[in-house]
Amino acid sequence: MFPMLRRTNSDKLSGIYNTMRTCLMIPLLGMLVCYYPAKVILSAWLPQYADSLVYMALLFPMCVFESKMSMLIETYMKTLRKEKWLLLVNVTTVSLSVVITLITTYWLHNLDLAVASIVFLLAFRCVFAELLLSTVLDVNVKTDIVLELALTIVFIGASWFVGGIAGLAIYAAAYLVYLFIKRNDVAFVLNTALRMVRRA
Repeated sequence: MFPMLRRTNSDKLSGIYNTMRTCLMIPLLGMLVCYYPAKVILSAWLPQYADSLVYMALLFPMCVFESKMSMLIETYMKTLRKEKWLLLVNVTTVSLSVVITLITTYWLHNLDLAVASIVFLLAFRCVFAELLLSTVLDVNVKTDIVLELALTIVFIGASWFVGGIAGLAIYAAAYLVYLFIKRNDVAFVLNTALRMVRRA
């Protein structure tokens, strides 16, 4: 994707970013549903690790934020020659992680909070970087960020505190609400993809 963006006119980067963001985030958030059957299968296959598999509820959202960061945000920052911003984001996140690790492990001695802090730090890094990037691209991503964070919180809450079919139903309902809110963006991406297929 990086070579393609480097050859693209700067005035088109914003529109491409919004389209690629929709194409990436909707499947990623939808893939969180796979946690529920994966946990059932792994618990049956590896019953001795059943207790530790509960932490998958906290670790699954890491894939969402890391994929978005590496596939989209970092690529755009490199395209726009904003490596210094990327360094700022990483240094800030590392500094924050040191503080949070000291609090959760050495002071509170809480493993659950320590694992949850990993998700928080990755989310912070992703949001911080995207907000910086949005100032250059002149795109409004605040609403999308809030929706994605809310959906992630619903997933963690439903998986950690509820679980099972009920947890799956709660997250699936929240995801359908998200799709309804994003229906115009989804329709635009689908129509664009159909036009590209027809031209091919």
